[in-house]
Amino acid sequence: MLRLEGALDLPEAAIWGDDASDTKFYVLPKVPVLRRNGERAAFQFLKYRTPQPMENGKLGAGLVFMDIALSLTAQQQDAVRQQLARLVQTRRGPGAAPVDPAALELARPTLESAAVTVEILADSQTLVQRVNHAGRPSGFGDNVVAVSAELTQLGATVFEAAMQGQGPGGVRVVYDLTFLAKLPPVSAVGTWRATKFYSFVQEVDFEENFYTEDDFTEKISEIFHNSESREVTIDSGHLDSGDEQDRKLLDLITDTVTRQLDEAVKRNLLEAIPPESRDFSKIRDDDFENIRREVMVNKSSDVTIRFTQNMVTAVPALPQANIPSLTSQGFTWTEYATEIDTEDAFFQQFVLPVQVNAEFDKLPIFSVDVSIDYAPDPIETFTFRDTDTLHKFTKFRDGRPNKYRYRYVVNYKGHSRTMDSGWKDGEGDDLKINIDALGLWAVDVELGDLDFEQVDHAVLTLEHPTVAPGVPSPRTLRIDQETVRHPENLRVREVLLQPAQPYGGSIRYVMKDGRELVRDLHDLTANVFPVDDPFSGIKQVRVVGRGDFARRIDSIIVDFSYVDEANRYRQTPSVALTQDERFREISFPVIDENAGTFTYQATILYRDGRTADSGVRPVEGRTLQVGEQAQTLQVRIIPDLVDWERVRLVTFELHPTGGAVDEREAFTFRRGSAEVLYELAIGDARKEYTWQATYFMADGSRSDLGSDGPVDREQIVLPEAG
Repeated sequence: MLRLEGALDLPEAAIWGDDASDTKFYVLPKVPVLRRNGERAAFQFLKYRTPQPMENGKLGAGLVFMDIALSLTAQQQDAVRQQLARLVQTRRGPGAAPVDPAALELARPTLESAAVTVEILADSQTLVQRVNHAGRPSGFGDNVVAVSAELTQLGATVFEAAMQGQGPGGVRVVYDLTFLAKLPPVSAVGTWRATKFYSFVQEVDFEENFYTEDDFTEKISEIFHNSESREVTIDSGHLDSGDEQDRKLLDLITDTVTRQLDEAVKRNLLEAIPPESRDFSKIRDDDFENIRREVMVNKSSDVTIRFTQNMVTAVPALPQANIPSLTSQGFTWTEYATEIDTEDAFFQQFVLPVQVNAEFDKLPIFSVDVSIDYAPDPIETFTFRDTDTLHKFTKFRDGRPNKYRYRYVVNYKGHSRTMDSGWKDGEGDDLKINIDALGLWAVDVELGDLDFEQVDHAVLTLEHPTVAPGVPSPRTLRIDQETVRHPENLRVREVLLQPAQPYGGSIRYVMKDGRELVRDLHDLTANVFPVDDPFSGIKQVRVVGRGDFARRIDSIIVDFSYVDEANRYRQTPSVALTQDERFREISFPVIDENAGTFTYQATILYRDGRTADSGVRPVEGRTLQVGEQAQTLQVRIIPDLVDWERVRLVTFELHPTGGAVDEREAFTFRRGSAEVLYELAIGDARKEYTWQATYFMADGSRSDLGSDGPVDREQIVLPEAG
């Protein structure tokens, strides 16, 4: 039997001797570790990613599987045997024969109860989704607990780093054990006594008077009394409380008695005594005039825990630690970690949503039959009779690309003929057949921002390229205040038996003042044509000035001219560009954005009084650049290499030598000065310059450095002073 007296506290474990054999010891390791299966650890880490976000919005997570054991490594066990062998030899006295470490018997304490808690990555909800284990170790041998955990996407990365580092691996294990042991020749008594007393006395007197008001007197006496006492007494016998080992043993016995006493107290706690009700109405209903009520409650509870010498008792133990990382235990991370791409080709599916984008109830279409061919799978056909229907063609991919063939047959209302699209090649993960592919020319004319206060009416002519002689015929629609009330008359519905093509035509506005404005229509593809104001078109140009506004150019005047001869419409806006406003935007309404002549003329006003005229030129595009096409000399001056312990000030002068500009610019640098970017517009001149730097030293001297001639470098790093 395990003997509490004479326990050893080693770095690896707590060890107790046996009461009958001096070569048998009971070992309780202090640090939980990963269970070993031969040379392998019982550990597996899986990090996976998914092609689509999971329910939590993440693209992956991690899984951990491990067995945690309360055991010693082979090296630790050898070290413990060596120490115990020397201890046994010492206890046997001088002249005793050496003890073979292999002859020692190492056993585990006999457990009476066992529980365990496991915490991974501080139990952070941000990092850990769930941790699974039985809550109880095996109860024999190495007290193994099997643990599995699911980590979040972030937690998988953190756990991977923790297990690859040195020291704790992010897993905290706490064992709660009680084992059986024989007490040394000591005795211990733990007592607890609790009493609860309650007294209630109520006196009520009623005096009913004939000539005066009735009298009522009530006296109440209420007493609560609670007491509780607790005592743990240890008779240490021959144990010396001054000896460290004996003191630890006495503390352990005290803790054991206290723990068992606490458990017994929990089972024997007294419930609180509720106060007595002061309501005497039921007694008064029986016409009692003098009432006296007395209630007395007395509760008590006693608990005694008694340990006697050589008695076998249950001793608590709480071995706990952060288990060392995988690499700290001598294992290689890559042998136990696997990265998984869950987009397994075996499970991949080709899912093709199929939809017909047409309003069946407003169009002369009865149904559309769509067939999908994803060879070698059989052809599937889906029938559509309304806009909201959505079919999904689903097949296992089996390594095939998302390429397929499709065809559709359109059945028209009131027509015996159908339109067959023939087989077409498709690719992607969506198939939507639009109205313009259904063999119909369908246009809904809607009223836009047309102002009938200015416009009397408009005449819209729509023309589709002919697909057969006389098919389709041009359609002419009158838009006025009366016809817009009947939108069903402002529609075009023609069966073409082939996909619709871009169409055109014209719209003629008849104004209230008698003028007529015409806009030609080209390459229309929309199924809705809004009739807007005749001046709904916009001409818009961004004007950007080029050149050196700081030194050469004072301003640029740009005059525009827009002329629409057919509609006798003219616009002549102008803008001025300066150093403070180097770009402007102009816009004005037009009848037809594709009609008319749009030109400009730019005049450059130089600071020296000269002018330059570009002449009349056409406006092309949405951005117009005017002015001089000039190069820019850019030089970045960097003072990072200057030794500011020796230098107080540096002046730097730069002189462009390309030929078009003759000027100099100086810069001053001190401790903490930032780099400087020099810029200068130089026209067509060469990007060359010379430079000169003067260093004013801390000792009062100066040093000059400079280029040997013209250079074209884009940056100058100031060197150290000579």
